[in-house]
Amino acid sequence: MAVSVRVRIAPSPTGFAHLGTASTALYNVLFARQRGGTFVLRIDDTDIERNRPEYELLIYESLRWLDLGWDEGPDRGGPHQPYRQSERLDQYREQAERLLADGKAYRCYCTPEELEAERKQAQLEKRPYKYSRRCLTNPPAGRAVSAVRFKVPGGEVTFTDMVRGEMKFDADLIGDFIIIKSDGYPTYQFASPVDDAVMKITHVIRGEEHLSNTPYQLMLIDALGYERPIAYAHMPLILAHDGAKLSKRRHPEANLILFREQGYLPEALLNYLALLGWNPGTPQELFTFDELVQKFSFERVQHAGARFDWEKLNWINGEYIRTLDDSELARRLQSFLPNLDVATIERAIPALKTRMHKLAQAVDYLDYLWSDPTPPVLEPDTSERVRAAIEPDWRGEPAASIALKLSAAQSTEVHHNSSELAVSMSMRTSLRAGAGSDPAPPLAANLTFPMGISNEFSFHSLFSPVSTPIGSPLKLMRSTSG
Repeated sequence: MAVSVRVRIAPSPTGFAHLGTASTALYNVLFARQRGGTFVLRIDDTDIERNRPEYELLIYESLRWLDLGWDEGPDRGGPHQPYRQSERLDQYREQAERLLADGKAYRCYCTPEELEAERKQAQLEKRPYKYSRRCLTNPPAGRAVSAVRFKVPGGEVTFTDMVRGEMKFDADLIGDFIIIKSDGYPTYQFASPVDDAVMKITHVIRGEEHLSNTPYQLMLIDALGYERPIAYAHMPLILAHDGAKLSKRRHPEANLILFREQGYLPEALLNYLALLGWNPGTPQELFTFDELVQKFSFERVQHAGARFDWEKLNWINGEYIRTLDDSELARRLQSFLPNLDVATIERAIPALKTRMHKLAQAVDYLDYLWSDPTPPVLEPDTSERVRAAIEPDWRGEPAASIALKLSAAQSTEVHHNSSELAVSMSMRTSLRAGAGSDPAPPLAANLTFPMGISNEFSFHSLFSPVSTPIGSPLKLMRSTSG
């Protein structure tokens, strides 16, 4: 009889949606879709101090943006609901009572101070710390507050990992561990395997950091008499650019919402995440989701961590942008360009497509349509040449006399030079905005004019609409903007 594949992710709503959550969800979805299975979203919200409802909503929103839909979950229901751990506390207590009744667990009355003293003693003796089993053999009398500890049976724990092969752990090195805390809440090591067993999860696909948790959880599943998952798969860690594990506090790329705000296409991000740790074995680097479903396999997943590469992501995203038809790209750009109508955006698409590697860049390229360009800054040698050119004619002359001369000097050369400077102003504005540099100071601020001529008067005389030809690029750009 064919096995009905059931996989899950179980994120904790303790912060913004993490890139690692998206990566784990992708691998689970690919495996489930390959085999016509079920993808379950479970919320591990037993950390009562850090959990927030808004963080849970962010998880939903982020996964929906990536089009990684789930078949069962808190918002959809299903045959094994509820799907929030905080709503399953009675079930964990019942399972713990079974273990207590069977002698496979016991109550621990030790205080935090007593446990810390045990750890320090182990350090002094230079041995790995294991709980002394004091409360199993000689529990202190007269204490009411207690936790529940699992009695580790010892021996060897083995299981199949679809990435790393057959795994073995020596359980004799593992001390008796807490499964129910003194506040009545389950630990992760207890709640997670109980949920996997009750929800009939067949394959547990998760990050490499959970590999060491697996022997703890399998011992509990065996003690409770449940059937083990068929296999596990522990995917390589996503590493930051500095080689460290991706951290919410230290690395902005850990925040999944950042990619949406910057204009990365969800299908491009999924393509990139699939390649973080998986190699298709061919030169192909761009995959549709359906192609990923067909080609993905755990046999080609690497063991070592995969370093996040912004340059590679930008290239993939740019390629996806260029495959969109103009109307679809204009639709996706609307939220980034609220000041422009769809028709205006569509007229700009041909130029934008060849330049953008993320949608947010369109704002920098098109900002001249709703704001005046910042005048360029002349280089020092250029400024000296300008000063040398104007000093012979303007030195010592009153401002009124210079104004008359400028009005009469509507020569082709003056028109040409002013138009050229206008184009330079617009181009430099785009380039500076694209590079993220501060706006340039006004041109007049960088020039020292001869006596009798103020900087303000000279600048506006040279670049006023009166002295700018009707057909100049500056006026054409402004006329097309509405």
